Amino acid sequence: MIPVNEDLKARARHVEELRATDQATLPTTMALELKTNPFLRAADPAIQKHLGMEGADAAAVFAEIRKRKDNF
Repeated sequence: MIPVNEDLKARARHVEELRATDQATLPTTMALELKTNPFLRAADPAIQKHLGMEGADAAAVFAEIRKRKDNF
C-alpha cells in the first residue's frame, strides 16, 4: 500500500525543484512539518493503518517509525 499524502507529494516536488537549482531546502515551518513529517503524525490514522497499527498508542507508533527508519 502506498500512502497518499498530497502535502508530502507537494513538499517532495518543491524540494526537488529547490535542489535542481542548488537552493536550500531549509528552514521549514512547524505547519509544514506537522503535515508531512511522519514522526509528528504518529496519531494519524493513515500512518497507523500503513504500519498495521490501527488504534495503537502514538508512542508505540512513533517507536515503530523510528525502528523502520533505523533499518531503512
